[in-house]
This record gives sequence, C-alpha cells and structure tokens, in this order.
Amino acid sequence: MDKEKYVCKVCGKSFRSEYGLKNHMRVDHAGRYYGVRVILPVLLLVVIITLIILTIRLPALEQQTTTTTVTTQQSKITISKPNLQRASDFSLPVYDPSSSLERYIGLSDFSGKPVFLEFFQPNCGHCINMIPTIEELSRRYGDRMVFLVISTPLKEQLKSVIEKYGLTQTILLDVNYEVFDKYGVEGTPTFIILDSSHNIVQKIVGESSIEILAKAIEGTIS
Repeated sequence: MDKEKYVCKVCGKSFRSEYGLKNHMRVDHAGRYYGVRVILPVLLLVVIITLIILTIRLPALEQQTTTTTVTTQQSKITISKPNLQRASDFSLPVYDPSSSLERYIGLSDFSGKPVFLEFFQPNCGHCINMIPTIEELSRRYGDRMVFLVISTPLKEQLKSVIEKYGLTQTILLDVNYEVFDKYGVEGTPTFIILDSSHNIVQKIVGESSIEILAKAIEGTIS
C-alpha cells in the first residue's frame, strides 16, 4: 500500500498524489487556492505601475520651480526661480489729499519697468518703522524701479502718517482689499518685487533691513 504523503496544510487531510491534493484545495479551499495565485500577480502589477509613474514624474519634478527661503529675525524672503509667477494686473485710485481729482494707476502703466510693491497699513507699527528704509531705497533706485505703496483704505490715519513721517511714495488705496487678496498678502508690511516683465521675483514679509531689501532690488534690476 502506497504511503500517503501529500497533506493539506489547511485541514490536515492526506492524499496519495499531488493531483489529489490540488483537486482538494480547488474544491474545499478555493479561496486559499486561488487567492495566492491572484494576489501575487496583482501585487507585482501594482509595483510595476508604481515604478512607471515614478519614472515619469521625476523629470517633471526636477523642472518645477526651485524655492529658497531665507529667514531672518524679522522677515522671510522667498525667492522663486526659474518658473516665475506672473503678477496680477490691477488698477487702483491714487491717494492724494492735496487734490480733489480722482485718478487711477494700474500695474500695466509701468510696462517694461521693474516694480517694488509695498502692502501697507497706516495703523501698523511695523509699516511705520519701515518708512525711512523705503524712502532711502526709493532715493537710491527710483530711477530704475517704480515704487508703489498699496494701502488699506484708512484715509484719515493715512493722512496723519504722511504728515508725521514724510511718506512720499505714490500711494494707492485698495478699497475692497482686492489686490491684497490677489497677491496673497496676509500681513503688513509685505514687499513684492516684480521684474521688468512683471513676474514676481521676490516676496519679503515683515520688517527687514535695508541691506536685505537692497540686495533683492539689485538682483532684479541688474
């Protein structure tokens, strides 16, 4: 009599041949029998698909914008290159308490010129602290870069700041905070530097030294 040597690992039954054991697995333990044969190929297929996706995405990731963030005690500089973001156009009323005429200035009015945007609030202490710095930068670079102050619509406070601190820059009133929203400005002061094609080159948030701002400007106009 042949010795039974084929044993089912699931239920312990013995069989005289491998065929008998396989037939038993197919009939009595179909889930276990077919599951192993289906799961392994599926897992292998998933691994292959994942490798293909990674191979396709890696070159694309290498071509994306490279962002370097430099943080100082009072400011954060974000430098984006080489895929620069195009600045949103705008048109805002000029704040001029000495004139009753209403006139508007838009970003497109300075086509082909680099622009320094300062987002400002007249009741912001940090903005007030930066006035001498921005005035000095305007004196240094005003012939090569346009300086614009985009302020919240607090006219009375703004008039007081101009008289007390000698703010001489062109001031635009963002009455509905539309430009603040377009440029993602969440706090003041925020400085955004545009190149001559009006791409956003650098964004500086908070009080900053004149050296940092001057370096950012020179990197744009050079």
